[in-house]
Amino acid sequence: MLYAKLNADGVIIDVATSQSDEYKLLVAPNDPTVASILEKKFTSASTSTQEILASSDGEMMRILEDLVDLLTEKRLIQFTELPLAAQKKLLGRKWVRGVHSGNDESLMADNEDIGDREDDSLI
Repeated sequence: MLYAKLNADGVIIDVATSQSDEYKLLVAPNDPTVASILEKKFTSASTSTQEILASSDGEMMRILEDLVDLLTEKRLIQFTELPLAAQKKLLGRKWVRGVHSGNDESLMADNEDIGDREDDSLI
């Protein structure tokens, strides 16, 4: 997403990838003014488009994870319909996010509950 900084006349004078007090207006990259500003930034900066794409990969991955979660919650797809490699990657990232955000207790409790149930079934 791109956010624009406006001058006193309401004209777009700059864009940024994150919203702030100065960059409030959500804009489309194909807007002629925005496209012109982006072109100037790409040609004047030493940052290549490949570097910009690489830096947004993490954000894009999170969007895709949220999309998969939404589609499965709405029962539009089943998680098990995804390729096994995708399932493993998504579950691994979800676990890491849970640990990172301090929600690992619920994930560990789920695993312990599964283990307890398996033990109970063996008795």
